[in-house]
Amino acid sequence: MEANIKRALQKLSFFSVLLIFTFSLLSYGQKNVNTATLEKNSVKEKQITAVITKKTTLEELQKIKKQMKDEGLGFEYSGVVYNEDNEITSITIGYKDANNNSGKYSVSSEKPINDIIIVSEGSRISVKSAGSSNQAFISQQNGRKVSDDNEKSYNDRRKAMKERSDKMEKEMEEHMKAMKERQAKMEKRMQKRSDSIRILNHPQVESATSFNAISQSITKNTTDSELLKLQNSYAMENISFYYKNLERNDKNEITHISIFIDNQNGSVSSSSFGNGKEAIKDITVAVDKQHTIMKSSE
Repeated sequence: MEANIKRALQKLSFFSVLLIFTFSLLSYGQKNVNTATLEKNSVKEKQITAVITKKTTLEELQKIKKQMKDEGLGFEYSGVVYNEDNEITSITIGYKDANNNSGKYSVSSEKPINDIIIVSEGSRISVKSAGSSNQAFISQQNGRKVSDDNEKSYNDRRKAMKERSDKMEKEMEEHMKAMKERQAKMEKRMQKRSDSIRILNHPQVESATSFNAISQSITKNTTDSELLKLQNSYAMENISFYYKNLERNDKNEITHISIFIDNQNGSVSSSSFGNGKEAIKDITVAVDKQHTIMKSSE
């Protein structure tokens, strides 16, 4: 009897140990499951935020693209435009999450962009703008549908490009018109001078023209006072007559002189006479409201 009780106690003790061991294993397994679940949720809820500012460089955009790719998310950028201060004024962003939901974010303006915030949460990605001073156009899609706002952005940019093109074309037309006007004035002035030279070389034609000027002569012996008197006489007729670079030899003969004449009616002449060594030949000067003529007897 006593032996039977002893064997029953041994069996009970063994069963208790087995029960405790089994409970420990179950407890440890549950703990591992809970730990794995927490780690999985931690990964799923991990959040990465990237910010694109007006000062973001192309190199930094490439780093953001790589960061998103490492997270298993799609991210592309295009149409990046910088102003003279190296600030972004236009950019288009395309993104896609792990569920194949995709979207586009586009902003185009003359002003620098607001901060663009890109947030990835596990398998999701979203884009938003911080501020409202710069209009952005966003489209969320599943690979097929493009929003009306995105289409509006494209149309606005196309309209702006056409306006700039029309403006440049108008400016070019105005520039060409001004060039033609200047060319016409120059041709008219050259024609007047050519007519004046022709009249001087062919005096017999003078009676058939309106050239009514009285010829003046400047010789090698013309004095400074005579040149000044000639200048004053032309000034009384509202004709500009100037001379400079006057040189004389030991005999007080003129060896060089530069003369400028403007009849204040579109006809201008300027010439230099003499080599500075030998006395000049006689110079004939004739001016009226239509012509200005200077000619040496050489």
